[in-house]
Amino acid sequence: MHSENAVRSDRAPARPEIQALRALAVGVVVLYHFWPALSPAGYVGVDVFFVVSGFLITGILLRDAAQTGRIRFARFYGRRVRRILPSALLVLAVTSVMTAIVVPPAEAARWFREILASTLFVENWAQSIESQQAVTAGLQSTPVQHYWSLSVEEQFYLVWPLVILAGVWIASRFVRPRMQVVVGLLAAVTALSFVTSLVLVSIDNNLAYFSTLSRAWEFGIGGLLACVPVVVGHERLRAATSWLGLALIVASVYIATDVDAFPGLLVLMPVLGAAAVIWAGTPAVSWSTGRLVSFPPVLWVGGISYALYLWHWPVVLLTPYITGRPSEDPVMLLLLAISLLLAWGTTRLLEDPIRFGVADHRLRTRTIIVGAAAMGVALIGTSAVAANALTEQSENLACSSDSP
Repeated sequence: MHSENAVRSDRAPARPEIQALRALAVGVVVLYHFWPALSPAGYVGVDVFFVVSGFLITGILLRDAAQTGRIRFARFYGRRVRRILPSALLVLAVTSVMTAIVVPPAEAARWFREILASTLFVENWAQSIESQQAVTAGLQSTPVQHYWSLSVEEQFYLVWPLVILAGVWIASRFVRPRMQVVVGLLAAVTALSFVTSLVLVSIDNNLAYFSTLSRAWEFGIGGLLACVPVVVGHERLRAATSWLGLALIVASVYIATDVDAFPGLLVLMPVLGAAAVIWAGTPAVSWSTGRLVSFPPVLWVGGISYALYLWHWPVVLLTPYITGRPSEDPVMLLLLAISLLLAWGTTRLLEDPIRFGVADHRLRTRTIIVGAAAMGVALIGTSAVAANALTEQSENLACSSDSP
C-alpha cells in the first residue's frame, strides 16, 4: 500500500508560467470557436498545448531513464490513462447521448463515425480523409472534431518513449554519454518532422494540419527544451524573453490567419513563443511576467484547461439543435459560462480525484484502466452500430423521397 504522502508527492506543483500558457492556449481556441473575429487564428492555441505537453512528458520520461536506466512503460502509460481518458470519454459519452436525441439521422450518422474515431484516437486521420474527398466543399463541423489534437498527442506518445529508450540503449551499448545520445536522437526526429511539415503544407495543407508526422516536431521542441538545464540568474534576459514569448503567441493569433498556409513557417511563432516562456520561467524582476502568470484567474483557467477544451465545442455545436435557432451573443455568453462550469466540475470531481487521489496507486490505475476500457468499448460499439443504422435509415428515406 502506498501511503497518503507517497501518493501526493507525485503531484508536483505546476509552474505558474506553464499554467498561464495553458490558459492562453485554451483561451484563444475558445474565443476562436465562440467569436472568431476576436481570435481569427485561435487554432494556434493547439500548437502551444503541443509544446507544453512535449516539455512536461519528456521531462517525466528523462527523469525515469536517469533513475532506472530504462523507461517504465506500464507506469508511463498508466499516468497517461489517468490523465487523458476519464474526461475525454465522459465528454464523448454525453455527446453521443445528445447526438442521438437532438440531431437528424443523416447528420448524426457522420457525427457517430467521428465519435468512433475520437474514441479510438484516430480523429486526426478521419478529418484528413474527409478533407481529401472531392465532394466535400470544406470540413463540416462535428462536436468532436477538436479531438484531432488529442489523437495526434496520443499517437505521438506511442513512439516518443521508444526514441528515448533507443537513445539510452545506444549510449549503454557504445559507452557514450547517455544524455548526448538521447538529445541527438530527439533532435533528429524533431528536425525530420519539421521538414515533413514544410513539404506537406506545400502539397496538401489539410494533410499537413492533421498528420502526426508533420506535428511531431512541435512536441519535439518542448521535449528538447526539457533537456536544457534550468537557467539560474540572467533575470532581465529571462524577463524580456518571457514577454517576447507571450507577444509572439498573441501576435500569431492575428497574423497566422491564412488557413491554407498553416501549419507552415508561421507556426514557429506560437511554438517558439511557448518555448521562450517555458525557458524563461518566472524571473525575479519587478517588470517580469511573474505577476501576470501568477494571477489567480489565469491559474484557475489553466487548471481546468483540458476539460474546458473538451467541453466547449460540443456545447457550442449542440445548442442550436436543442433550441432550434442560431446562438446569438447573449446565448454564447451563457454557453461560455456553462462550458466553464462543466470544465470546473469535471476537473474537480473526476479528473483531480483520479489523478491525485489517496487510494492505492496500483489499484487506482488498474481500476481506471478497466473502467476506461469498458467505457471505451461501449462507446466504440454504440458509435459503430448507431452510425451504420442511421446511415441506412437516411438512405432509405432518400430512396423513399426519390420514388414516384
